Amino acid sequence: MKETFNQIYEDITKRLYMPMVFYIPRRIWNQFDKEKWNGKEYDNLFDKVVLIKPDGSNALLNDEQSSHHIMIKKERLDLNTFKLLELQSDLDTKQFDFILNKYITQLDFIKRISMWMFENVQKDIENLNQETRLSFQLQEKAIKEHWAYVQKNFIGITQIDETTNEIVLNKKDFKSFQELMNPSGVVSSVTQIKSKTKEKEDEKPQKLKKEKKILVTEEEATDFLLRTVFNMKS
Repeated sequence: MKETFNQIYEDITKRLYMPMVFYIPRRIWNQFDKEKWNGKEYDNLFDKVVLIKPDGSNALLNDEQSSHHIMIKKERLDLNTFKLLELQSDLDTKQFDFILNKYITQLDFIKRISMWMFENVQKDIENLNQETRLSFQLQEKAIKEHWAYVQKNFIGITQIDETTNEIVLNKKDFKSFQELMNPSGVVSSVTQIKSKTKEKEDEKPQKLKKEKKILVTEEEATDFLLRTVFNMKS
């Protein structure tokens, strides 16, 4: 096997998170500090759909189409399935279980996220177009189907309790998303921080066509995701 464990894990993680649509709901963040987060300077942070494209680049999604990107997700997850089957043959039991357990923890996490967002996106974002909602639906469907296959076909993995449909996460589940927020993570551009509203106002019209970065600090994102979004337990 020419690939290192780190390379293998990085590749399957990228395919798990890319492509992806997501958003940060303002109503939940406001429960903890409404005075701080209700300011206009944070308008581009909350209740805006962000598209992470298959190549890892990301941009705020306005009325552009996104479902053709998300349709690739099933193909990416199928590649992960094939890779896991290959690893199961190539590695000894301990090595394979190590990688599989790390992967399924992240898979469980993104499954819960995708379920939560599909259930709530229409409530949180006004005038959400149906094409964007379809992207959230396709994303949830692809991830849940992949989850079901992994749970059914790989023996010896750490089974995660699925007795309820509650979307409750803990710190262990959060680890995968925290890694995405880090500058060295899978989606390093997600950690662009601090509001640039003034700069946006001063930009020339042609510059508005550039992809916009998410305005959230690593510290704020970590605190937010741990305590609030998706009813996460700390």
